[in-house]
Amino acid sequence: MGSAEVRQVGMVVAAFLAGGILAWVPLTSGPLPFRDTSMYPVWAFLFASICGSCPLVWNHGIRALGELDAHRPVIREVAGYGALAVLFTGISLVAGAAVYLRGNQPVEILPYLQVRFAIVYLAALVAVSPSMMAMLRIREATRHDKVRAAELVTWRAILQSQLVALGAVIALSTLTTASLGSAVHAAYPRTDFSVGGALLFGAFFTMILALVYGPPAGQLRQRAEALVDEIFPIPDHFDGDWQQQLQRRRDLSSMLQIDQTSQNSLQNALIIGGPLITSALTLLILPH
Repeated sequence: MGSAEVRQVGMVVAAFLAGGILAWVPLTSGPLPFRDTSMYPVWAFLFASICGSCPLVWNHGIRALGELDAHRPVIREVAGYGALAVLFTGISLVAGAAVYLRGNQPVEILPYLQVRFAIVYLAALVAVSPSMMAMLRIREATRHDKVRAAELVTWRAILQSQLVALGAVIALSTLTTASLGSAVHAAYPRTDFSVGGALLFGAFFTMILALVYGPPAGQLRQRAEALVDEIFPIPDHFDGDWQQQLQRRRDLSSMLQIDQTSQNSLQNALIIGGPLITSALTLLILPH
């Protein structure tokens, strides 16, 4: 194992331990029924896992950015991502307050819980920023006139890998929210921590993932189809080597993954819908 791998493992372990401290240290000597529930250790582990995943997702996104040319100043990319992050944060806070706090009596979960969540939320926003910017770079790159087949193959591989990384982080966050709701409900049965709120939470992040992945994937497919038509157009007259022409067209389409199999389409749908599917599992996790 090289020095870079050792550093990455060390960062993951350190981030996981930091998340565990945030979730486990009560910062009070008073009784906390929330910490006595069976779901509390599960929530604490998932909470720490989100923190531990941040260095992995960050490094994964940085490697992707290194393979992509920046078609506009990096400061504009960062500013654009920051604006989107602020917008999505505001929407999620408003939706969360409207759904989770409606009709609920204040309960003591953990001191400074909002601060704990804010720290992890900011860490996750920073961690996923390279992946988000990589997807936006791919969308920008596909708009240029000169695009080679090798570039399209590379961009598709990067896009798929970033989709998997983002989907995993968001699904893990959704599952963490579900486990929190289960622990709160177990400690305070009269608290209405509704399943519908968790489903809305999952649907919101599913929508974000679709909005981030959909446009660059659509642009990539269009450019690939245009490149195939340009290099191997469908012959108007079926004479000569038209069969070889069509076979070469099929081979290039397969390499560019224009005609995705049902398995690949289902895989992408499951990844994008992962947050909503995970939140739906709260129907089984939350007590009735």
